[in-house]
Amino acid sequence: MKKVFYLLSIIILSSCAKEEKQYAEITLNLDNTPFIVVKNPLDDVYIWNMKNDTIYPNENNKFLFRKEISKPEYVSVKIGKEGLKSILFPNSKIEIAYIDSTFVFKGKNEKGMHLFNAFKRPYFDVNESRNYISDTTSYQITQKIKTQKSVELSKLQNLIDSTLIEGRFAEILEDEINYFYALKTQDIILDKQYGKSSINEELLQLFNKTIENYPLENDYKTSRWLDYANNILLNMPKFKIMAEGSITRDSTQKWYENDKLYPFKYDIIKTYKNPVITEKVLANFIINASKQGNFESSLVTLFKDFKSRYPNSVYTSYLDTEIKVIEDYYQKISGEMPTDVKFIEGRNIFKLEDLLSQLKGEKYYIDIWATWCGPCKGEFKYNDQLNALLKSKGYKKMYISLDKADFEDKWKQDIKYYNLNGLHMLANSDFFSHFAMNHSTYKGGVSIPQYLIVDKKGAIITNNAPRPSELEALEKVLN
Repeated sequence: MKKVFYLLSIIILSSCAKEEKQYAEITLNLDNTPFIVVKNPLDDVYIWNMKNDTIYPNENNKFLFRKEISKPEYVSVKIGKEGLKSILFPNSKIEIAYIDSTFVFKGKNEKGMHLFNAFKRPYFDVNESRNYISDTTSYQITQKIKTQKSVELSKLQNLIDSTLIEGRFAEILEDEINYFYALKTQDIILDKQYGKSSINEELLQLFNKTIENYPLENDYKTSRWLDYANNILLNMPKFKIMAEGSITRDSTQKWYENDKLYPFKYDIIKTYKNPVITEKVLANFIINASKQGNFESSLVTLFKDFKSRYPNSVYTSYLDTEIKVIEDYYQKISGEMPTDVKFIEGRNIFKLEDLLSQLKGEKYYIDIWATWCGPCKGEFKYNDQLNALLKSKGYKKMYISLDKADFEDKWKQDIKYYNLNGLHMLANSDFFSHFAMNHSTYKGGVSIPQYLIVDKKGAIITNNAPRPSELEALEKVLN
């Protein structure tokens, strides 16, 4: 009987041990700060703003973020305009202090946290691409990457040798370094393949080598894991298809215009054999596409397929919110054009001065935008306050769209959806070119959104007016 009781006790105790939850904490004491935001993963990875936890202080101005986790996670703490990278461990605490106008980590692995935040992690853009123009071979690329990476690995090794960080933390920081430079290697290769009719076999082997050395299936998902996964599941397979000649850059542009590009990309991603990784990348793909604000109806169809493939996905409820916005868009644009919308025929207006000559007698705040410009449309949410300000100062509103003529229907649909009261003109290509050369704030092209203020005589007061989201600054200019 005693043996039976003993065995039952062991079973109960082991069962309790299995159910014991593990938590990670971040604490911060800070005055005069209304809240902080902790961006943290949802099932391993951080996708857009799915897991942005807003933390408010207690009566002692202490902020506490607490999360149940079973393995290490990368998180970002946003304090005002400051962003701090952190790595959470089960049953661990991170303390952040504000000392001498600087945020510092305290406690275990504090030196490692500071090193992590000291790493520069630029996204691969045009400026970054220029640094590798002359590197045409696999050897040149790997040597340059090796030189950059060795600097960071050396700093990490110094902390390890000085026993200033724990072993598991050191492993994760090493992953952050290795995977970032694997991603950078891939980005360099993809950049060199862009627009080419064939894939350089040597560079393709180097691309595949990065996957072999740093697999996607790694237990800890690094801060740039989704970018890395996107290169493997979408970007390189897309280039391979283009190299085969079945599609071209021109044909993909047509697909974009006819809302067939997203289904094409979605189909590429879903061929990946690991369903767990495919689910994450597809969820990221759908929400990123939805957040562009172009309201492609194909995304509704793709989301239905996603739900069918992953009926229990933790991402579904977040994606559903974005897809409902698209569905609401099509319902709203089926209505009438707002009565306060007026159109100016732009086919025969070839430069801004020609347009301004028609606007004499009134003061205008001019919004240069396009339907494909997410930041442009992001400013529309401030229009109620903007319109009230402009009215109080005697200004009217003018919108100039830089969309192509093929997008006229989409242009008018967006005017309906965002309720853009005021004057509207769809610029022609000559107008666009003249504007780029004479009135753009961006040398050698056009960067939108851009805002101009024009007086009653049709003269431009400024071609770089504050945005609708900068109402206080705009009011000063209008005064």
